[in-house]
Amino acid sequence: MLSFSENMKRISTEDVGKEVHRFWAIVSGNLADKLEEMYSPTAIVFTGKAKRSESAKLMAARRSRHRPGPGLSSKAEVGSIDVQIVGPDVAIAAYTYSFNTQKILANGGKVQINTSFGRATQIFQRGEDGALRIVHEHLSAAAPPATEKAGD
Repeated sequence: MLSFSENMKRISTEDVGKEVHRFWAIVSGNLADKLEEMYSPTAIVFTGKAKRSESAKLMAARRSRHRPGPGLSSKAEVGSIDVQIVGPDVAIAAYTYSFNTQKILANGGKVQINTSFGRATQIFQRGEDGALRIVHEHLSAAAPPATEKAGD
């Protein structure tokens, strides 16, 4: 881990919120080649479909091969972001999200992939260059919230 220098700007809730929204703009836009720069070189991620953690560099390379293009659109919505500042240069962001992708196939058919109730935990650290980078990420899908029946 990098050590915090007194010349560095302390991490803030606002900084982390901006980076969370930038992350989802990259993931849902045509910016997959920018994804790797969101992560520390040693970052570990645990995606919603993974059976084990993997390096962020490997995950970013795989996602960039599946870049949005003609016939593919994605949309992300981020819920309230809870930020816990755990040091002058480290913060944890926890939030819910929904992520929807639609692909139009060559034959005109549609494929939709929806994560309606996603959960995310991302740990950000400010690097010596001043940039916030993800050092650990865990994305998962949750079941829809239970609804109460009338008379309960």
